[in-house]
This record gives sequence, structure tokens and C-alpha cells, in this order.
Amino acid sequence: MSRPASEEKKARKHVPGAIDHERFVREGPQKRFIEPRLLYLIKKAPSYGYQLSEDMGELPFPGPTPDSAAVYRMLRELEKNGLVRSQWQHGETGPSKRVYSLTAAGGERLEAWIDAFRGRVELLNAFIALCEEAG
Repeated sequence: MSRPASEEKKARKHVPGAIDHERFVREGPQKRFIEPRLLYLIKKAPSYGYQLSEDMGELPFPGPTPDSAAVYRMLRELEKNGLVRSQWQHGETGPSKRVYSLTAAGGERLEAWIDAFRGRVELLNAFIALCEEAG
């Protein structure tokens, strides 16, 4: 006899960097793809929260750019899950900045997002082909 879905979910052990494809489907659009954008930007160049928030608007994603509070919440979550690490950078002028860099687990998570996006593209292309065949 199988367990109810709620028990299955509880039974799953959280593993930092592990991919929860159900979460991608369920939360991806609602979270405005903050996670993959941040992982990409940090992979491209380690940076600090304010700059990452500014750079989000330069990426080609639909919908509004996430506000800085959402970006900082996601950065804390990414660090808690071992996908990024941070260290304080003390400059000669201005306040200290927390600079984020990607971990190996973060790189793997970004690859998982890329695979998920590719899968979506394949599904969408297949659906478009069906529609075109139908006339």
C-alpha cells in the first residue's frame, strides 16, 4: 500500500542542491525565476546584493523585475542551501558589501535549471508542431 502524498513529501530528506522538479513546475513562474537568474549572474561574476538586484533587469525574462527584498530573501535561501557562499568585502570608501560566489552545488543547480528549461522548450516545440499539423 502506498503512502499518502503528504507523507511522501515529509519522508523526502532535504539535500542542499538537490533538484525538486515539482517545485520548479509549481513555483517557477510565481517566483519570477529569481533563483536561476541569481545563479547565472553570480556564476558570471561574484557580486553583492544591490548590484545583483540591478542586473536582474538586464536578463531576458518575462514579467516585472523582482524587487530587492525578494532578491535578498533568495540570496539568503541560496546560501542556507549551500548553493552560494558570501564574504564581506571592506572597501576604502562606502559601506562593506557582502559578496556572493557560486559553490559547486550552485553550479549543479544552475545546470538543472538549464535542463528544466530545455525540457520546457522541447515540450513547447512539440505542441507548436502538433498545432501546425492540425492546420
